[in-house]
Amino acid sequence: MIEPRREIKRREDKIRLYRIAKRYGRLEILSMIAGAISGLAAVSLDFAIEVFRDFLEYLESTYVLGPLDIGLILAPTVGGLLSGIITWRIAPEVRGHGIPNVLESFLHREGLIRPRVPVARILSSGGLIGLGGSAGREGPIGQVGAGLGSFLAQLFKLPVRPRRILLISGLSAGISAAFDAPLGGVLFGIEVLTGSVHALELIPAFLASISAVSVSWTLRGAEPIISIPELPLPTPVELLFLLGLGFTTAVISKVWVDALYGAEDRFRDLRIPEWLKPAIGGLGTGLIAYWSLGWGIMGPGFDGLNRILSGQGWIEFLIMLAFLKLLATSLSIGSGGSGGIFTPTLFIGAAVGGAYGQLLHNLNPALFPHPELFAVAGMAAHFTAAARAPLTAVVLVTELARSYVLIPALISSCATSYFISLFLLRSTMYTRELEEKGERVYLVGMETLDRLKVADVMVRDVVTVEPDRTLEEVHELMLHTHHLGFPVVDGEGMLRGMVTFEDLMRVHRRLWPKVRVGSITRGHVVGISPEDTVQAAVERMLKCGVGRLPVLEDGRLVGLITKTDVLKAYGRAVAMKDLDEAASI
Repeated sequence: MIEPRREIKRREDKIRLYRIAKRYGRLEILSMIAGAISGLAAVSLDFAIEVFRDFLEYLESTYVLGPLDIGLILAPTVGGLLSGIITWRIAPEVRGHGIPNVLESFLHREGLIRPRVPVARILSSGGLIGLGGSAGREGPIGQVGAGLGSFLAQLFKLPVRPRRILLISGLSAGISAAFDAPLGGVLFGIEVLTGSVHALELIPAFLASISAVSVSWTLRGAEPIISIPELPLPTPVELLFLLGLGFTTAVISKVWVDALYGAEDRFRDLRIPEWLKPAIGGLGTGLIAYWSLGWGIMGPGFDGLNRILSGQGWIEFLIMLAFLKLLATSLSIGSGGSGGIFTPTLFIGAAVGGAYGQLLHNLNPALFPHPELFAVAGMAAHFTAAARAPLTAVVLVTELARSYVLIPALISSCATSYFISLFLLRSTMYTRELEEKGERVYLVGMETLDRLKVADVMVRDVVTVEPDRTLEEVHELMLHTHHLGFPVVDGEGMLRGMVTFEDLMRVHRRLWPKVRVGSITRGHVVGISPEDTVQAAVERMLKCGVGRLPVLEDGRLVGLITKTDVLKAYGRAVAMKDLDEAASI
């Protein structure tokens, strides 16, 4: 008896779903393992920082020259030297703040990170931060987590897509363990690397983050590292001025990103050994930080950040702190030192927001009774503008505060800062390094279009017109085909230009039966090659303000690609990609 076709199809579907569930289940287990190890790595980095901090205290108490504490000034120099040597000898990838390297691995290296990177990052960042370098610990922990996720994928010989998912999961786990904020860590990993949120990445990242935070809490407690005071729900007037704070932090974010990468360019031009450059940056940091001890210029800055969030400091002093932290971090990281920029970004935003809030409070204490609110909102708004990650900023600060009351204030300031940053910053603090190297950083979801060729998407059966056609004939063709523009092609198939409905409207309607197309054709036409990517076609359309591009091969018209064709191709590609990726896990 022949089995009905429906039963065969049903059995095949069950087998396929079983295989997908089995492979996806393996990915989830590996994500949890990566998360747990990332939690251990976060604790290990904190331990390394504490060990080097003890050495800092030894230098501080031993090398004193009269009223001047030489040991304290030189400690960041020693930390920079140690970081530079480890980076130079073991893994150049741990130079700088780490997240651009993770982004590069995700986009251009199929999720591959060398196994030595996590070890080198813990040692180099521990030395730099513990000895007083102005840098955060979150970026390094994130890179360590991403490296561990990539290592597990390589160990089990997983294909590219699962390897990238494990890299996202490891990065999310590292950030989660660093801040004890699992949801914020997940959003950071997905928002920074992919620019969008998909369920395929979301679940493994959640599992990894929860595992990392569980390990972290077990080993070092669940106390938040940033203390945010309890604040009431903001008033409508405060919300209005929080919009202005968003504008202010967006402007500061441009100064911050330009200063960071400007310092990196200056140190790159220095004709001295690479391993020595972080020591010079550390010396500058020590000189700056010596005059502001206790306010977080050295190290990540949690001590100063918590003081700012509690309302301490006056307006001028807070503005000075913001620029001292900006300068010290630019020297420590821009010189090639191994550390993060997440916490320094929060610090600068909190200082600017605190000064803004103090100014409003001094003008009208009744309308603005809580200047600390603006410090908290400034922290989130500045990170939003610099990283273009508004969801991460809002959720992370909410988790740190353990209060949903802050959400309206955070959304108000972050919405403005994000919008203004689109005009002020061409690149974020995480993507600028890659773009300066000439490597493409995709728009949201656009990596799909970069894998498609124009030849795969274009319409080959193109309606064309000859140069001797009348405008009346062209208009009738538009009514018949519902197209608003046609390529103008001569008898040999060579493209002579384009004619659109707008071109017809420039000629009086009574003259259409007499005027030939060739007399009004625009000669210079922007085209595209069949071998170019669809991503390149989209960028050319946006740049030239057109909705269609002729596809040319040796000057001859071989097809036409429009925005509609791109959207249809994108939808098909995404659907097929989801099925293929699910089946390949």
